[in-house]
Amino acid sequence: MSNELKQHDAIEIKLNDVFVPERLHISHLSFSKSSLTHLVGQNGAGKSTLLHAIAGLIQPKNHQCAVFKGLSPSNIHQHRCLLTQDNHNAFGLTVGEIFSFYTPYSQAPERLETVLEVNQFMARQIDTLSSGQQQRVQLARCMMQVWESAESGMGILLFDEPFDALDLAYQIKWLALLHQLKAVGNIIVIAHHQLMMLTECALDDVLILQAGQIEMFGTIAEKWSPQCLVDYFGISSAQIPTYLR
Repeated sequence: MSNELKQHDAIEIKLNDVFVPERLHISHLSFSKSSLTHLVGQNGAGKSTLLHAIAGLIQPKNHQCAVFKGLSPSNIHQHRCLLTQDNHNAFGLTVGEIFSFYTPYSQAPERLETVLEVNQFMARQIDTLSSGQQQRVQLARCMMQVWESAESGMGILLFDEPFDALDLAYQIKWLALLHQLKAVGNIIVIAHHQLMMLTECALDDVLILQAGQIEMFGTIAEKWSPQCLVDYFGISSAQIPTYLR
């Protein structure tokens, strides 16, 4: 694929005048290609609501929430995925059945398997796995839904609290994979509370929500500082722990 075609096909998300009563009110917000945004804020700040709005699970009353440049509305499902916080499976499916039902793959592709190590669970029922193992399976399942698009840099990857229950080694390996996917053009948004990670991801973006509104958005290197904990997270300067300074 030529550089000209890649540029023409570059993806972008634009949101304008998004209003969900008592949950979210955003006048304008855009995410560009090759971006990884850490979506942070206190409980109830609107993080999950924003992800659901981008994913099309919430339609604000005024008009369509998100406009996607470079993607056809008819095949957006091939490019956009969302990992929600609640991934309960009511029917006791095996991991292999989950992959086959929800994705085009019968098992995790090699690049995902190297990071998440989930193919060993193919014959296991999902509810027999530990919470951390289940989270690895759900991360793989989510990304496999759009894996072809993600590898070509045309994916929109949305994750709500993806680090929950993951061992530190998997957190580190998975985040490294996301940075590789960012570099090829994907748009990635992660809602989480792991604020200590921000200082290790200085070239990523940070978006701080408070009471459903944007308080700060920009690169971590330029925007994030310990003062943000005081201004937006209800922590006094005397209470900021050493690992967040």
